[in-house]
Amino acid sequence: MGLITVLLACISAADAVTTAQHSVKSAGATRLRPQHEAAAVADASINRDWRQDSGHVKSIHKTAGPNIITLPRLNIKREGVLTAGCSHAADFAHQVHIAFSSLVGGACVFSGQPYHCAVQRFSDDPQVPQTPESSVPRCDGCDPNMTLVYDHCKNHPQVVDVGKLPDYPRRACGNTFPIRQECIDDPAYLFTARVFIFRGTYDRCYLKGAVENVAALYGQMIQNATGNIQLVTDQPFPHTLPVNSTPFWNGSTPSMYDGPGHCLRWVLNDPQMYATDFKPENIFMYNQSEFVRNESAGLKQFGWVYIPDGCKANGNGQVPECRLLLIANNCNGDDFGGNGASFGESDFPRYAESNNIVILKPCVGGHVDTAKYPNSDEIQRGLLDVYGQLSEDYAMQSAPHMHTVGAALRRVMGQD
Repeated sequence: MGLITVLLACISAADAVTTAQHSVKSAGATRLRPQHEAAAVADASINRDWRQDSGHVKSIHKTAGPNIITLPRLNIKREGVLTAGCSHAADFAHQVHIAFSSLVGGACVFSGQPYHCAVQRFSDDPQVPQTPESSVPRCDGCDPNMTLVYDHCKNHPQVVDVGKLPDYPRRACGNTFPIRQECIDDPAYLFTARVFIFRGTYDRCYLKGAVENVAALYGQMIQNATGNIQLVTDQPFPHTLPVNSTPFWNGSTPSMYDGPGHCLRWVLNDPQMYATDFKPENIFMYNQSEFVRNESAGLKQFGWVYIPDGCKANGNGQVPECRLLLIANNCNGDDFGGNGASFGESDFPRYAESNNIVILKPCVGGHVDTAKYPNSDEIQRGLLDVYGQLSEDYAMQSAPHMHTVGAALRRVMGQD
């Protein structure tokens, strides 16, 4: 496979996952309580392919229609909030965690690049002429009319000066916090953060060293880095968010590696967390348009939210305290999993119901004004802005995608 072919596969929202992942069957290696063992056995006959007429992910399907709700205010505390994603969605999950650290307590980064790294030039970075097709319309530190090699932090992680990575979140908004609205939260909120970082050993999209640089950035900002950062780089997977049914590289049998479970147990510091059946009736489409202030930046008019029974108001009108997982991604279709389901996102609801975790999924993949944003190939492909293709402040709370996600997060946390 040539380099261009690899790059095209890696920048796709879901196509880099091996076809084998969707054809194998799983006996359910997620942690189950005894009463759920029968369900685990039954799950062995379920095909995980969300594209085909088969059970597991298809049962998440909820047809788009008039059942669109206003996103409710729930009882969510910061310590129980985390972001997660794979590939560009991992870049964004990490980006949201850094920028909104007063709201988000942790992150699961499955193959991601460091915060603001995509547009940051380091001393060993070569420069290339800026063109309307560069996909890197902005560069911090480049000469006039020059820019960076696309995906330099993913394909050439050795050029990254990890000691420089904390400079932007610490200084871009000034030297005294709070500075101004919609910038970057005080990095002091990251002192106690918990982070799970993963890269398969056969990942050809994020090369060796890319996620290690993410860990290095966090390591300079978290007080107990050894105890609060889990870095997994020894599992033989390709570029994916692995679930039980995902085969190892060049394999065909389930690996029984439960990526969502490892992520949630670590970041939420709950080693006894177990999976069970989710309830399709607890999946809701919400009106995202009320949080969108730039309708030409690739944002959908709707998003998805999973609200477990235990997180809804009880008979006395009281809303129990719950946790929250934020997974922003392309929603290419009328179902909760959408285009991101092949990156393991559809397995998270199996933990949501039994552990009172609300899942908030803001959606991109909408209209893009190419006249206004000509150098926005990734946004036009339905990806999140982790390259500065929409605005210079793309990694701040004020950016189009970041503002919409942050506004939805504040709403469901009852802080709007």
